Amino acid sequence: MSFAIEQLIPHRAPMQWVNALTSCTDKTASATACFVENDFAVVDGQVLETALVELVAQTVAAALGHHARAGSGKPGAAAIGLLVAASNFKIQSRPPAGKTVHIEVRERRRLGPMLMITGTISCDGQIIAAGDLSVYA
Repeated sequence: MSFAIEQLIPHRAPMQWVNALTSCTDKTASATACFVENDFAVVDGQVLETALVELVAQTVAAALGHHARAGSGKPGAAAIGLLVAASNFKIQSRPPAGKTVHIEVRERRRLGPMLMITGTISCDGQIIAAGDLSVYA
């Protein structure tokens, strides 16, 4: 990918958790993240469940920012979006701090500015969380 993550999403520390957008198409995107022990989303050495939902949302934000910047070629063209709802989110396990997680999102449906997204998060090759998000973008 040709853009730094800071150019794609509005999030900044301590809430910027996605480290890199690794692939992006019209309907799908992939990203990576790695939490460190002193992140506030880490408790007792493991990432909080709510942070896993946020990783999916930040991956969507990065994809929207990538599309906006690639289409306009202008700095500051990252899309603005709001997480509206999370549903059917199943968390199998919480990853430990220091482990890289892989996030994959797929657009299921678009209705005007509303997007329905399915996301999965894996760690060490195993799916640890999956669910759906509704995003206004």
